Amino acid sequence: MINFLATGVGLGLLLSIMLGPIFFVLLETSIKKGIKAALFLDLGILLSDLMYISIAYIFVSQVADFKTSEHIYWLHIVGGVVFIIFGYLTIKKKRSKRKTQANDLKTNNYFGTVLKGFFLNAVNPGLLFYWFGMVGILRGKEKLSFCSPDLTVVLYITLILLTFFTIDVFKIFGAKKLKNVLTPAWMNIINRVLGIILVCIGAVFLFKGILQGLETM
Repeated sequence: MINFLATGVGLGLLLSIMLGPIFFVLLETSIKKGIKAALFLDLGILLSDLMYISIAYIFVSQVADFKTSEHIYWLHIVGGVVFIIFGYLTIKKKRSKRKTQANDLKTNNYFGTVLKGFFLNAVNPGLLFYWFGMVGILRGKEKLSFCSPDLTVVLYITLILLTFFTIDVFKIFGAKKLKNVLTPAWMNIINRVLGIILVCIGAVFLFKGILQGLETM
């Protein structure tokens, strides 16, 4: 249980500190349109994550039979490779001084704000690759003793998203301070550190998958 909580919360924190354009939209929405509007925007972001998680989960479920342990090592290998690539791209990505304007969210309709959050997040193709790697890694982890492998993955993802959404709420309430502190230079440093962490996580699971594969031969 401790391992489950540490993994879920840790991966949720990792997801929450990925600083993309949507991060600034969220902060500026909180500052210019209020906390309530920013929360609805974040709800849309969460829903788009759920869409990508569903796509990744269905795809991964179709390409492997998780009831047989011989396939587990492939999940670690694929998930590890995806994380290494995603981490490398995160390291190489530069943040410019160009600001993303929350004024683009012209609607005062909260349903419209949810839709905008959904589509702003959904247009990030890297997010789909992130969840492909995440689902692959989680499917390869040992299941919890009190539930099935499928339910174990659902519980992991639920904990990750709860952590992610909770951190986003803190971002929204502290928007003014965060906006002043997170300069482009600091964001580049954070992205490099985050990228290195992702590469390390990917390398661990890749190595683990290779070892498991060798044991099955």
